Amino acid sequence: MIRVQKSSVKSSNFRNVAKTFFFDVNTASNNKNYLKITESRFTGEEKDRIRNSVVIFPEDITDFQKNLKEIACYLS
Repeated sequence: MIRVQKSSVKSSNFRNVAKTFFFDVNTASNNKNYLKITESRFTGEEKDRIRNSVVIFPEDITDFQKNLKEIACYLS
């Protein structure tokens, strides 16, 4: 098993009624930063948490921002 070492550069989060979203910039073992967005929510009566994550690499961040801004306009 390969163990990936990462270090945290910057973290932020926000909560709504049912979910928490985490935004973390980490540094990979190759010294490149990446963005990890994690959604955490409770499920069922047992209060178990489910986490889902997506990773955005530096070469994709501009397109990610562009698409997010474009689609967010439809929510206003």
